Amino acid sequence: VQFRLRQIVDAPPSEKENLLKELEAFAFRGIPELCDGKIKGLMTPSSNPDGEDLEEKMLAQRTKQKELITQLKNQLEDLEKYAYETGEAGLPQSVVMERQRVIIDQLKGKINLNVDDMDKLTVDDLRSQVDYAISQLVNPLKMKEHLVTQLKTQISDLERFIEFLQGDGTTERSMKHKECTCNCPVHGGLSSLTRRKFQNKNEDEIRAETINIMKKAATMLQIFAVAQFGCGSDHFKKNTLKKTMKANHWGDLRANLELAVECVIELASNPENTLDSDYTSDSEDAPVVLCNVKLTSAVRKQLALSIRDLMQHGLMPVGQSVSVVPFIGCFPQMNTSGKGMHAWELILKYYELKNGERYNSTPARKLSQSFNLDIVGGTAISNKQNLLGVIGNIITTHTQYKRSYDSHFKAFICAALNSKKLVPWLRLIFRCLSLLELYYQSWSYVAKTGFEDSFRSLERLSQCKFELPVDLAIRQFQNIKDAF
Repeated sequence: VQFRLRQIVDAPPSEKENLLKELEAFAFRGIPELCDGKIKGLMTPSSNPDGEDLEEKMLAQRTKQKELITQLKNQLEDLEKYAYETGEAGLPQSVVMERQRVIIDQLKGKINLNVDDMDKLTVDDLRSQVDYAISQLVNPLKMKEHLVTQLKTQISDLERFIEFLQGDGTTERSMKHKECTCNCPVHGGLSSLTRRKFQNKNEDEIRAETINIMKKAATMLQIFAVAQFGCGSDHFKKNTLKKTMKANHWGDLRANLELAVECVIELASNPENTLDSDYTSDSEDAPVVLCNVKLTSAVRKQLALSIRDLMQHGLMPVGQSVSVVPFIGCFPQMNTSGKGMHAWELILKYYELKNGERYNSTPARKLSQSFNLDIVGGTAISNKQNLLGVIGNIITTHTQYKRSYDSHFKAFICAALNSKKLVPWLRLIFRCLSLLELYYQSWSYVAKTGFEDSFRSLERLSQCKFELPVDLAIRQFQNIKDAF
């Protein structure tokens, strides 16, 4: 009654009349008295009833119980609605069950879930049936995702393999293993590539061990020769070291590089107007046309020579390398001094080691070079490919006019500055362990520092934009050739 009175008070005027009539009907409905004799007789049958009267009374009792249950359910729903509207409780149970029924119907349609025999199944059976229905939906998606991942991995491996076949620096040893000898997909390309990597790694280790053994053998031969033949004169002890670069530290050479870098940066930050000039670089008569004369002179005469001197610090004389007969000093010495190895010769050794001539002679490289493209075989050119291409161009243009190694090296430095690749190219050369082991003494600047501190100074030049003439040493000869 309190609930219905509260509804009437809060209801709008148009609905109050109907609510009052419902309250009146509810008030006159009454509450069944369980202590009443009639109802008590219905609920408690007599001790000696007739068979037919007992059955009728039981049916009547069940009917009244159903009516009572229905009435109590309706009242309970009204009470839950009232509590929900006043904010004292959550959604009514009937509303919750209706929404749960909607969710279950949607799931049945989406995941093929059969719960028609829910009353006959246990809780564990229901769980297993739901898990099976969800797995039927999720497992195909997982399989598709796994298949896509495998395909991506295989495509990536194939791309790397194709790039390796089309790339530069492929040695003759690796070309021998190019043909397939198995029946795997894609002619066993992936497995052969992996096998080739392991073979190259083993060969590098064997080469390093061989060099170490040869060095040890050379030392032992020298000790044996000194002990047996009694050689090793004072001339060797006192004068030989003075003629080597080991007695001289690289500090002065490193300082010269810093001064050259500062000078180039200062000139590059204050560019002059490009005018015709009869400036000649180094000792060769080659005029500079439409270029910054001071900047070009600083790069070729200061920066390039400073880098050259640091690269040549500790370089073995030509033909010496790792000598197996160091006891040659036991024999009478002639007044001949070995010619030191030039920095450009070291670059040529790198060019030969990486098969640069083969790379530059490929049709794809020649086509890209003809159209001035930075793409070979559908992929962008790497720093290594750029380096081999520039070295090949300098060899082609300068060697035919018999220019000196200094001219070659200066052209290389100018080309590197123009493309802002000086540090990456030099780092590629000095990261080649074969060059360091074969041509550098253990006390050299490159062997001790790896050229890293100089790289930090040279990195500052990448902030400047250079347009230096690469063909300065051969321009005069080209003009004469064009004139005739």
